[in-house]
Amino acid sequence: MLVLKKYQLGIILFTFLVTVQLIDAQDSSNTELPQKTIIPEDLTALDVISTYVEASGGKDNYMNVHDRTTMMTGKMMNRKFSVQIQQKAPDKLRQEVHAGPAKQTFIFDGTKGVMKIGDNSTPLEGNELNRTKIEAQMNFLLDPPAYGVKMEFDGVEEIDSTKCYKISMMIDSSTTWIQYYDVNSGLKTKELRDVEMPQGKYKQETYYDDYRDVDGIKYPFKIKQIIGTQSVEMRVDSIKVNTGLNDKLFEISE
Repeated sequence: MLVLKKYQLGIILFTFLVTVQLIDAQDSSNTELPQKTIIPEDLTALDVISTYVEASGGKDNYMNVHDRTTMMTGKMMNRKFSVQIQQKAPDKLRQEVHAGPAKQTFIFDGTKGVMKIGDNSTPLEGNELNRTKIEAQMNFLLDPPAYGVKMEFDGVEEIDSTKCYKISMMIDSSTTWIQYYDVNSGLKTKELRDVEMPQGKYKQETYYDDYRDVDGIKYPFKIKQIIGTQSVEMRVDSIKVNTGLNDKLFEISE
């Protein structure tokens, strides 16, 4: 799972998440009259999340994942890059981004977080650190309220002609994380959140598509992120689970 994970490399920004997921946005010229969607009585945000967990593999399969390594590649403005995300239960995370000779590393050891670019190292602080403590949890979506996250069910919206349940998650007083789940398949199709950069605050859209089974869990293998006027698409090359990742990978040197 991925996760939501903000990282900046030139104009490329990535957000790491408890799970890695996307849908490819396309224009639609469908002019058919929309059919009415019947929302189950008393449907809650937690019901939608629980349906997603079952549709993507089930709680037992999620609980059996102790570590995960995800390899992705992409291209933005004719510049190729690669991303490696390593996660270890319950909440350790390491991400490396390579673009030519440049390298960026993000590490969260379960308590502290740091971003390294070259010889520069920036610690994670304030709301960013608080959100990371929650979003780095590998099994966050199995029980969001257990982490103090408030959720609301906001009805149905169409995402690229697909009817989706809209869920709002309040991680802290300054952050609302919007998620969309396909009414029919139960799988997540989109996320929307604010990200803060030195240039200001931006809306980040993340789309999920091409779900594939890896050891009993469905993961999206296409990722598309849009921030401001910039768009980047990524392809998951491989996902490996329970390879015995060493804790030293997640250590932060003082």
